[in-house]
Amino acid sequence: MKSAFWPLAAAALLLGGCVSESSQPYSLSGNEQGIFHSANAGRPIPLSRIKGMDEQQLRAIFGAPALDRRDAGTRVLRYQSDACSLFVYLSNDRADYADAYDLKLRRLMNADQCAGSVAAQRRAA
Repeated sequence: MKSAFWPLAAAALLLGGCVSESSQPYSLSGNEQGIFHSANAGRPIPLSRIKGMDEQQLRAIFGAPALDRRDAGTRVLRYQSDACSLFVYLSNDRADYADAYDLKLRRLMNADQCAGSVAAQRRAA
């Protein structure tokens, strides 16, 4: 019985090493373009419309942020939809910049689509 155990154990270990993960690693710095696919995309909202908004105006459009972080003089609000994350950077209590990433944290070329989907799926306060 001992002689049958070791070949089976060795085969199990060898086969275990053959399993590979099919998902791509997350990257905020890669050159890969993000993919936007939403079940409720809403209407695109131009980022130029977001610039200059205060927190109350942002909350009226996007709801409560999923993340609210302060770093020195900048505040970052993250909003989430089923397809993307929208980051809004505030300076002096006004939106100064916004960008968007897909679910694998790849930068979206059209952040306006992300803003629209976040607004369509906005979170309750």
